[in-house]
Amino acid sequence: MKHVLLESITETEADGYYFGQFKSMDPITLMGTLDDPICLIHRMELERARNEGRFKEVYELVEYQDKAEQRFGSRSKPAAMAVLIEELAYPTLTLPHHYPVAYYEELTKFGVKVEIEHGDLFPERWLKSAKEIEGCREGARISEAGFARVREILSASEIGSDNTLSYKGEVLTCETLRREIRVATSAVGGGTNSPIAASGLQAADCHCIGFGPVKAHEMIVVDIFPRDDDSFYFGDLSRTFIKGQPSKKQQHIYDTVYASHLAALAELGPGKKLGAVDKASRKVLDDAGYPTRQREDGKWEGCYCGIGHGVGLDVHEPPSLRDHDRLMEPGHVITIEPGLYLPEHGGCRIEDTVVITEEGWEFINTPTYDWVIA
Repeated sequence: MKHVLLESITETEADGYYFGQFKSMDPITLMGTLDDPICLIHRMELERARNEGRFKEVYELVEYQDKAEQRFGSRSKPAAMAVLIEELAYPTLTLPHHYPVAYYEELTKFGVKVEIEHGDLFPERWLKSAKEIEGCREGARISEAGFARVREILSASEIGSDNTLSYKGEVLTCETLRREIRVATSAVGGGTNSPIAASGLQAADCHCIGFGPVKAHEMIVVDIFPRDDDSFYFGDLSRTFIKGQPSKKQQHIYDTVYASHLAALAELGPGKKLGAVDKASRKVLDDAGYPTRQREDGKWEGCYCGIGHGVGLDVHEPPSLRDHDRLMEPGHVITIEPGLYLPEHGGCRIEDTVVITEEGWEFINTPTYDWVIA
């Protein structure tokens, strides 16, 4: 098993949290193997790291800065690391590709042998344990609380003479929906920084978060990806809504995306290729007359984003459905999210999260697809 070295703010950096399962808002030094993780940390966090993390040993930074001053004539953090690494007699240490360059240069100056991992530092993260899968379920449950709030607001909103929606006497905006999503998800144990609530033509940009008034009879793409406060695992779900009556074209777009979604789900299962899911989903979109292409005006239309991706400690992580020849395995947690993004009509996306099992697959979330809100 490889020995790694990370400098990580584990509150925001997934590999660091995966390694030590300790939440820190300041950079901390992590080293060792997944079986024997070590932490070098400031004394103010020393006992918390020992009590809350899964570390084999926790060392005090200042103590090793004192040793480094004697050994190297430097109190720098890399010098302290070098002393500890020397004591532990670690062989070559593997660094993530984003490791700080200044620290790398100092470590090598002090004789530490390192190599850079240009791929995934912990490919073990791709296959989720039962506990990790439960964390993803909690993330999805939190996401569903956000959707419940969106439905509640849209149901209670009124349609004005220019089709602008109002809620509690105020113009309903995408910003209001995002704020209400944050409140709803926070209330049930999770946080989401930038949920998507994009109305009308702006939703043709698949990751536009949405701005300005929400109008009736326009498609509204909502994408909620909260992190469970306890487990740190994400949920990731998308739904498309319309307040009022959809046009025939809008209904055709939604029905096509839904059929594409079902075609993708039909290809899931252990031992099957991830690429088969992507291919089946896109075939439905193409056959319905919505190929992915760049137009003469430079704009893209169709499904120009991915059909799905892994989700866990990062909201986007391996495996990707673009890994065409990679086989699905039990423990893969992936999203299925076909969509259509059309500059003259707006956007439509349906996203569920699933887990691959020994027998086949199952939803992480509760699948609901009613999209018209009277």
